[in-house]
Amino acid sequence: MKLGPVQSVLVIIVSALAIAWSELYFPVRDSLRTDIVRVALTMVRTRSDISVLRQSALELEAEIGRLTQTVGELADTFASAFSDEFYLVVNTPANRLYLRRGQKVIHEAVISTGSEDTLKHGRRRWIFETPRGIMTVLRKKEKPVWIKPDWAFLEKGESIPPLDSPLRRQEGILGDRMLDLGGGVMIHGTPQENLLGRSVTHGCIRVGKDDLKVIYDSVPVGTKVYIY
Repeated sequence: MKLGPVQSVLVIIVSALAIAWSELYFPVRDSLRTDIVRVALTMVRTRSDISVLRQSALELEAEIGRLTQTVGELADTFASAFSDEFYLVVNTPANRLYLRRGQKVIHEAVISTGSEDTLKHGRRRWIFETPRGIMTVLRKKEKPVWIKPDWAFLEKGESIPPLDSPLRRQEGILGDRMLDLGGGVMIHGTPQENLLGRSVTHGCIRVGKDDLKVIYDSVPVGTKVYIY
């Protein structure tokens, strides 16, 4: 088939561009040992991934905002539901404990809550977190004695003694007072008040001596404890 003048010119231009591309692309690729087209495609995909991550971050930020609002609404619900009774509110992220009656904060204390660390030994596993939810003060005790659980020995690389071993009894660790919430979780004192305000416990809620006395003297057995 015979090409017209215009078609012939187009064929010449396309051929010239193809030759120029091959003269430029292949030497550069060989010298850099890199496929330029592949790099360009990778960059495009990377930019797309970054955009997706940015969008996910924005959605997560919005979700955090909604959760924060929900926590505030729950606090207001607690306040209205127990207007004539004392109750305790524990804010684990902020390491703060509030003694409240209705909407009024009677006392605020800096505390320490669970570290969220994990300890494994064979098939056994402990997560040192302060449980969230609604708990109740089951009993109160002055001069409490700590009965060391198995993890307290394993954590220090020590052998686990029998359950009735005197090695399990340790005085002074829980401070002068203790409020038992059940399940091994307590609100108690600490000889390490310098660590208050930090998440360093094995799940219990540590309170300074003076603050604990106020709380201990104010709340009876049966008091609700809201932990979030």
